[in-house]
Amino acid sequence: MSKVAKSDGRGIMSGAYLNEERNITKDDWLREVFPEWGTLLNLEMQNYKVEKGQVALWWFGGPSFGMKTSSGDIFLIDNYAGPSIYTEYSYCGVCRTSGAPTIEWLRLGPMMVDPWEFKKLDGVFCSHHHQDHCDFYTIKATLGTTDAPYIGPKVTTEKFRKFNVPENRIIEVVPGDTIKVGNTEVQILLNYDTMAAMTGAKTPEDLQKVQDVAVSFLFKTDGGNMLFLADTLYNNGYAAFAKYDIDVVFTNMGYAPPGATDKMSPFEAFRVAQAVGAKYLVPYHYDNWANSQEDPTTLEYIVDKKRKEHRTDLKTVILQPGAQFVYPRDKDMGRYTYPDYVERYRAAVSWEYGTPEE
Repeated sequence: MSKVAKSDGRGIMSGAYLNEERNITKDDWLREVFPEWGTLLNLEMQNYKVEKGQVALWWFGGPSFGMKTSSGDIFLIDNYAGPSIYTEYSYCGVCRTSGAPTIEWLRLGPMMVDPWEFKKLDGVFCSHHHQDHCDFYTIKATLGTTDAPYIGPKVTTEKFRKFNVPENRIIEVVPGDTIKVGNTEVQILLNYDTMAAMTGAKTPEDLQKVQDVAVSFLFKTDGGNMLFLADTLYNNGYAAFAKYDIDVVFTNMGYAPPGATDKMSPFEAFRVAQAVGAKYLVPYHYDNWANSQEDPTTLEYIVDKKRKEHRTDLKTVILQPGAQFVYPRDKDMGRYTYPDYVERYRAAVSWEYGTPEE
């Protein structure tokens, strides 16, 4: 029996507990070490009270977000709880575009949330069928611990069924739909992810219809309209989105080596955000795969330059994995900074410059 507590209830491991001698198995190690952030963010999302006129988001790295509204709705959007993977030419759109026989997708960031520890979810949204957006682990875990419905386009719902999601928990959507999930209205819009159309297609002459494989989600909250564009590529058609009064657009960005455009460049991400008429742009996906890592400083430079040229009013918000972003409260944060917990410091009892406690 350990002499110290394993956790103090905040969702992360006690440092003192790791000094205790005990017998462990590999299963103990996996349970105690992964996810690296424990259940800290699970508990934060569960307990955080969103004020009226605000909407809270958490970025879990890569394409993955959590959202909580002032009515208490909690959503997962393209959550990936999986490992580094490799994909093959026989299925993968990026491999087929580039001609690569395989590609290693090496995960750079830690696991942020525990998909088994969500006690309440009002919806799990999957924009398309790629593994890091329609995630086996997230779906299997939340199936048993929540009553959440699973929302996605046709090819994604086929994957839901393959993972044994009951029919009464599947909501298949197409661009043009408006659905209500919990207390939140969500508009389903077009998405121009032509790369996803190649993934799983039978032949080059018989590509899947883009509207069957990928959609965009527009969450209409009392804090603002949040648009998630998933893994889209740039398309002039996004100019038609300007009518939706979009407050924040979330979209992919990353490095694309010659021969395959899997992620948008910083300039393309800017062009998409400008086209949809968003007030703020939050990029993602530039952080989590080794082969497409990008520096968001480039995006900041482009947006700032275009604003100074009076070509846009757009601003960027650059998050860090694990960050909480409350809109509109945090809209002008610029770059998120992790807390340093300096408010907990007590000079009076410092061993170095105070009087130690007995």
